Amino acid sequence: MDLSWWGSYDNEYWYDLILHLERENLYNKDEETLDKLFCERENMPDNVIGIMNVRNRSRIEELVNIAKATCGIDNALLVFRTNSTGKGQVYFDEVHAYLLNQSVVAETKVAYVSDIHGTLHMYFED
Repeated sequence: MDLSWWGSYDNEYWYDLILHLERENLYNKDEETLDKLFCERENMPDNVIGIMNVRNRSRIEELVNIAKATCGIDNALLVFRTNSTGKGQVYFDEVHAYLLNQSVVAETKVAYVSDIHGTLHMYFED
């Protein structure tokens, strides 16, 4: 767990897991990251955020399908960073965000990053 936010403390134990955040830079650990977010456990979080680097858009689609099948949380945000253009740049040129409510994708957003004269700029798809 990269970050956890708990709601209450009784001077001995933490209770009410509000947020569980996982981020993963390694491509081959994307499914493991989803498992960490959505696995059954004693203290289920109210909200989860997963931030992952993925190779391409088709892998994003695969991971979203896995998340829809395993998500038991009302408020799950998945953020995928990718180089979908196939260019050899050193930065990710697309960021895809999916908000899930249990097994339903409630909302999606896409942001594109471009390098204009050595400065990175981000713009969002309407």
